[in-house]
Amino acid sequence: SRMHRSLVDGLYAEALVLADESRAWFDRARGEGEIIDRLGVHSADRLPRNHDKDGLFHWAGRHDPSLRIALSCESLRLTTRIMHVIAWLLVQRAITAGELPEDAVFADHNRLGPSPEGCSKTRLNLPDAAQRLIDASLRLHDRVAQMEQALLNPASGTTLHPVQALHDRLLAAWAQ
Repeated sequence: SRMHRSLVDGLYAEALVLADESRAWFDRARGEGEIIDRLGVHSADRLPRNHDKDGLFHWAGRHDPSLRIALSCESLRLTTRIMHVIAWLLVQRAITAGELPEDAVFADHNRLGPSPEGCSKTRLNLPDAAQRLIDASLRLHDRVAQMEQALLNPASGTTLHPVQALHDRLLAAWAQ
């Protein structure tokens, strides 16, 4: 339906924007981490706050190698989660465009990949910007997972939402 197509297109655009924002932020984090390594951890404390757009120079975890590794691991989890979402949405777009049969939604290889889970306690020690990106990717994955479940297990005997019924009637009227 058109509603399904609009929803998929909106989620696809959201996923692409989130992927781009995440890549840019983690690239900056890696670059600023290299600067901190070159300056030395204590020299970074002397940098003015307005230089530190992402809070990395003043992030307490920059001194802790295990937290820096945790940040890298969360980057990989976030990227994997977003790529699972994008792949699933691309399959939905291909089905809508007629490039794949409608029953392709049921094939195991077209299912939404799992959301890799990290340690929520460790995540709380990451920079705020990283936590926001991770949370956004988790919410996006959850929404797409709900959509997939609705497609795979449609509720039987349910009636159309009144807005959907009106939308269908309007489409039928315009088609005449």
